[in-house]
Amino acid sequence: MLSSVYGGQILQIYHNETITKHHGKHKRIIMAAINKQNMVVHFKLITLILCLNAVYSFVYAQNDTTSYSTVIWNKIEAISPTIVTLPNSFDSTKSHTLVIGLHGFSSTAEYFQSFSKPFTDAGFIFATPEAPYSYLRNDGTIGYEWFLYDISSYIMLERPASELEISAMRVTTEKQMDKVIEDLKAHYNIGEVYFAGMSQGGIITYLSGIHHHDKINGMIIFGSVVDEDWLGTDDIQDGKGVRTLIIQGEKDTAVPFKYAEAARDLLINNGYEVTYKTFDGGHIVPQHLLPFVIDWINQK
Repeated sequence: MLSSVYGGQILQIYHNETITKHHGKHKRIIMAAINKQNMVVHFKLITLILCLNAVYSFVYAQNDTTSYSTVIWNKIEAISPTIVTLPNSFDSTKSHTLVIGLHGFSSTAEYFQSFSKPFTDAGFIFATPEAPYSYLRNDGTIGYEWFLYDISSYIMLERPASELEISAMRVTTEKQMDKVIEDLKAHYNIGEVYFAGMSQGGIITYLSGIHHHDKINGMIIFGSVVDEDWLGTDDIQDGKGVRTLIIQGEKDTAVPFKYAEAARDLLINNGYEVTYKTFDGGHIVPQHLLPFVIDWINQK
């Protein structure tokens, strides 16, 4: 744009010079006027260039400053809800089996309560904590997640977990789950305690079964994985006294079959009592198998 304006003025000056070269004594007056006009134009161009350079420098400085920004994550205490459904047969003078259901990535505690009826019909208390981290879903609604999962790599174990993911796993497992168990036992007469987790909630179920092995009787895993790198300072053999039921969809693409089998083998090789059951389906909680789950819990 600047070169076009400057080029147009050169053509105008050249044209004026051609017109005036035969006008004798008026030539100096016209040329003086032309030179004065040329100086004004140059002054305006220089001013414009300086202004544009100042604006560019300011914008660049702002972008340059932004490029050095970072995020610091803080470990804090927070208040989170747990939804509790009691059986119709609830009797505060008697102990009841507690099932703590952990929803999957971007889901909610309220949604996971949709699986409560078979458990409460069996006389169990069914509690669903809300994961601590909010997640904006594609439909504009809010879901929650347990450990700041990097969704750019959809399948866990196809890459190492980041330090942030592992740190968040440990906080959720060691702090939140400990408080969930403590508060539920403070409110109700609790007998045995089982965790039942789907997908990302299944990861926290695995980790809780190992870390809180002295407080949990069993863990139920739907479509999930585990890795020893996520255990923090825990020893995987600490949880070998916790009964484990793994239920895996044969058509699950979010957690491929081989990873569920790897988790099964890892636990068995470390002395766990594992029941492994598959079904013809994908990455879901198979409701038709919930009676099987309840029968498994009732086995002593």
